[in-house]
Amino acid sequence: MEIPEICDYADAIGVMVFSTIYKDEVHSRAAHFNGFDEEGIYFRTAAGKPYGRQLMDTGKVTVCGNKESEVAHDADGLPIFKPGYSFRLIGEVRHVPAEVIEEKAKTNDALKVAAYDNKAYPDMADGNFVIHKAKVEIFDYDFELNSRNHKLLRTRAAFGGATFNPAGPRITDACIECGACMEAC
Repeated sequence: MEIPEICDYADAIGVMVFSTIYKDEVHSRAAHFNGFDEEGIYFRTAAGKPYGRQLMDTGKVTVCGNKESEVAHDADGLPIFKPGYSFRLIGEVRHVPAEVIEEKAKTNDALKVAAYDNKAYPDMADGNFVIHKAKVEIFDYDFELNSRNHKLLRTRAAFGGATFNPAGPRITDACIECGACMEAC
């Protein structure tokens, strides 16, 4: 999965939860991505606010969101989840000056919103960040088997030199074909 596809998943969700660490506490905010290129995925905040300072100090962010989070209940009170997916990104960020965003937007339509926002919200123009290295997981679920014959599909990806562990079990040379893994699955 490449950066544009990762951004498509995020855009379908819209506003997500962005978290940082400050003095051994998790701090979370609602935000959204506002563009991408080969260097990474962009977002913004007011640089002078605690969130902006935490991003500058730690260089780290986690982003989570969920598409189709509606939960109904059956006659027994058990939850029924509509098919959807959760999105998780763990990454490293760096500050990007507003003039760099504006220059990139001249040839990159995906960054036009970021450039527009720099002008529309001048207090935030110095709060542009790019997630330049990250691992991502899309946890696609259909617990009621509405659109396929299995409940879960986990997709993991990374960019910017980050690595990830593949989802699910893997058969290795140590396999003795006992069938225990099949039974457990």
